[in-house]
Amino acid sequence: MFGFFDTIYYGNTLSQWLIALLLIVLFFIIGKAVYWVSNRWIKSLTSKTQTQIDDLIIDMIEEPIVVLITLIGIRYSLATLHISASLVRWIDTIFQFGMTLLVAWLLIRLYDAFHTEYFVKLVEKTETDLDDQLLPILRTGLKFTVISLAILIGLNNAGYNVGAILAGLGIGGLAIALAAQDTVANLFGGIIVFLHRPFKTGDRIRVGGVEGYVREVGLRSSLVETVHGEKVLLPNKVFGSEAISNLDVAIYYYQAEIFHIHRNTTLEQIEAVLPILKEVIDQNEHIVWSEPILATVGEYSFDIQIDYGVKMWQPGQPFAHHLHKLGVVKSQINQAALKVFENRAIKLSLPVLLFSDQMVISDNGTFAR
Repeated sequence: MFGFFDTIYYGNTLSQWLIALLLIVLFFIIGKAVYWVSNRWIKSLTSKTQTQIDDLIIDMIEEPIVVLITLIGIRYSLATLHISASLVRWIDTIFQFGMTLLVAWLLIRLYDAFHTEYFVKLVEKTETDLDDQLLPILRTGLKFTVISLAILIGLNNAGYNVGAILAGLGIGGLAIALAAQDTVANLFGGIIVFLHRPFKTGDRIRVGGVEGYVREVGLRSSLVETVHGEKVLLPNKVFGSEAISNLDVAIYYYQAEIFHIHRNTTLEQIEAVLPILKEVIDQNEHIVWSEPILATVGEYSFDIQIDYGVKMWQPGQPFAHHLHKLGVVKSQINQAALKVFENRAIKLSLPVLLFSDQMVISDNGTFAR
């Protein structure tokens, strides 16, 4: 029985491998015990203090401590084995790199906690919206910086020549820049948004064929949510190349309806119907102003155009969103106009189909030249 455990595998007996494994399990259990004590006792003590900083710190360092104790256990357990010098160096390299990433993870967790509990609540109290837009970028930028520095420090501690790596990246910088043209364009687009501030988070905008509410503005892209709940991730370069319409700063929605009136309608009828149309449309509770005009005198019809402004949609109104309101009001205006035309015996023009420069289909359906 004991001879079996004395069997040598890769330079160590089976009992030595089992002891190393048990040590790893033991250190993991110690880590979990520390986590349990922290949850059970330390948190109860910090909860009695007036400040929340100690609660945040304890909450954020618990899991990294478990990982730290486990890493130390793995390194100590492997040190009890008889392994080659090259393998020892490789293990030390991985251990040092892992410790560096662990510290970076801890810093990011601490910042996330302070970000949520303090920074977000702080900017919510300010009147300006610029800090609301900059805060997510600050969070992303800080995480990227910490991770990048952790990788560089970890590689340096592992014995790699970081300077040579950076120099190599510099030589290939031109190729990287050419491949990252879109990224650079997106970054400049983000800078334009923060400098000129054509909109703020929560505004409804129209840009690049997309209309919706701005939910988040990032360094490379921005999140826009349509009125139907679709989430569209827009590259920021569209803000530098496309016209941006901030629809929420308007005082009303401009609309226009065109009615093709029969060519036999007299000028007196048109002059009489225009003020009636205005009076009827102005009675609509959703209309800010209206102006019916004789827009076109054509060969086959007269065009009466009704320009009008619709009051801005607000949450709580009996409409799902602004498009719903515009559709309902448009229908109401069209019905009111048709009723006025009907009462005044004004006919709409029938469609005219051109077959050639001389031949048309007249209103009674016969061919005419």
